[in-house]
Amino acid sequence: MRRKDACWRTPLALLNGFALGTFYLLFLRPQMIRWGTRLGESQRRLPGDDRVASPGLIVTRAINIDAPPEAVWPWLAQMGRERTGWYSFDLLGNNGIPSATYLRRDLQPPRPGLPLDMGLHVLEVEVNRELLIGGFDLPGPLGAPLDVTMLYLLERMSDGSTRLLFRLRIGTHDAVGQLLCWLLEPLEFVISVQQLNGIKTRAETMAHVRQPAPRELEIPLD
Repeated sequence: MRRKDACWRTPLALLNGFALGTFYLLFLRPQMIRWGTRLGESQRRLPGDDRVASPGLIVTRAINIDAPPEAVWPWLAQMGRERTGWYSFDLLGNNGIPSATYLRRDLQPPRPGLPLDMGLHVLEVEVNRELLIGGFDLPGPLGAPLDVTMLYLLERMSDGSTRLLFRLRIGTHDAVGQLLCWLLEPLEFVISVQQLNGIKTRAETMAHVRQPAPRELEIPLD
């Protein structure tokens, strides 16, 4: 009986693995790579799309921020500079140093060519609107070189709040790099969502603190 049970374990394990893989590819992965986006947003042509010609991975995500673009931009402008952090998991991306929860006054405005942490650089800047960062021939896991661009695009909503679009494009030079991109997708998803929520929390908190106190209601006297 034990030998017969053992004969069934391998086929069942393969079947379960196939089912999980199918669920991930057909249902979970499409939601991950366009988390938070609305219909058509992930298909939009965005600034920086021409920087990586043949990406092995394209991710578009979005989040609503209850603050104007002017309150969101300063957090983007200082991100990834001199260990300010990326507002995500600092143990992975900032040597364990906590990401800043305050706005630094000692940093110059970002400009194209400015070096950032993790070997990245600023590629394009439009104040209160667009920050494109990236790097080329970056050393990836197992030595596979990668080309990476990350776009943060701020769009003002009709009520004055902000729609933040994030697009990640990763290009690889060989099959090993492509395989690593696929394997690292779940980790990248968790890091990215944490970052977008980190930006949202900081911008909304600062915008709320800076709001003027409401004036007292004046009641006319007869």
